[in-house]
Amino acid sequence: MEIHEKLYWEHLGLAGALAISVFVLLGLLLRLRDTKPPRMHIWAMIAFFTINICDGLSSFAYSDTFNGPPALYRWQDLIIPGFMVALYFYVRALTSAAPRLSRADLLHLVPFLAGFLCLAPTLILPGDVRLGLAPGNISDGHRTLINAGDTAFWIVWVIVLSVYGAICIRRLILHKRNIRDVFSDLEGKTLRWLDGLVATILIIALIVISDEIGQLLGQRPLRDGIWSLSFDVILSVSFGIFALRATPPLPEWTEAVLETAPESEEPTQQDKPLARYARSGLTEADMDRYAARLEKRMADGQLWRDHGLNLRGLASAISIPPIHLSEVLNTKIGLSFYDYVNQCRIRDACDLLIHSNDTILEISETVGFNAKSTFNTSFKKVTDQTPSQWRAIHKP
Repeated sequence: MEIHEKLYWEHLGLAGALAISVFVLLGLLLRLRDTKPPRMHIWAMIAFFTINICDGLSSFAYSDTFNGPPALYRWQDLIIPGFMVALYFYVRALTSAAPRLSRADLLHLVPFLAGFLCLAPTLILPGDVRLGLAPGNISDGHRTLINAGDTAFWIVWVIVLSVYGAICIRRLILHKRNIRDVFSDLEGKTLRWLDGLVATILIIALIVISDEIGQLLGQRPLRDGIWSLSFDVILSVSFGIFALRATPPLPEWTEAVLETAPESEEPTQQDKPLARYARSGLTEADMDRYAARLEKRMADGQLWRDHGLNLRGLASAISIPPIHLSEVLNTKIGLSFYDYVNQCRIRDACDLLIHSNDTILEISETVGFNAKSTFNTSFKKVTDQTPSQWRAIHKP
């Protein structure tokens, strides 16, 4: 009875995950039709859910209840690295201004080739032998290769998980620094939900790997019964919700301004010269002149009061290229665009708190903040006081 109950929950979980995946895949295909390029984030999710559907169908086909075609047994394992490869391209698309493929991306075929080499001793066997329907005449040497290949395959999967997980995390960290260089309002651009999504996928993948290794060592499976249902459904739901709604937050014009994240190098450190300005040609005198023009134009026009102010808009207002304004802010003034604009807003707010009777919410909106919580956080960071404390101390 217990075995039947476990199978019930496992099949229910697989069926639910498959239904969700098919629904999301259809939605992604509709989004693909209605979305203008670049669409790498949609293609990455189409690949992810296609792999998820194939993996789910394979689990159904070769379960204790169904009998799938023997010739295809174990071939579905070759697409398992695709989960992390698709996740990487999804993160890359959402953290890039103009994501595009290049010849260097052929390197991402390596996990699939490595998996094929590991499973080759198994895959060359007849399907009914692989499935255990026929005894087969397997030599001791060949059986040793099969066992070694299976172990090596899981080692490769752990390496793929670790490498691609680290790359995704690094890109997300760099993205949070990049958006501060081009936006004065970070609402909806930080991709915090993607941080949680990547963490969820990595945790689930690690548990699955541990479970598979434990079963090879003869231990009781972790993912059985209702736990199997939870794992299958959580993966599909967590990805599906955001796959259908996610939109890259970086406009194409930011490509020339932002720091890129080469996969073979560490991100540029804050205390090192920024490589993106190496060819700008600005002299010290140019930066002094631009900095003075920036300060005068900001003060005369109170440009920080524009809620949607971004780097390109401010650069246009003072008639210099965005890349030069970015260099002046980061190397001459020593602040990101976000911090510079917010400091201007806080100085303005300090004056209004003293010389007006407007509410704190009204003042936060006047100086350019879109949310009172953001205003309070920024104000305390700059002044080490809350707006209420500042007004109580300084207002006559």
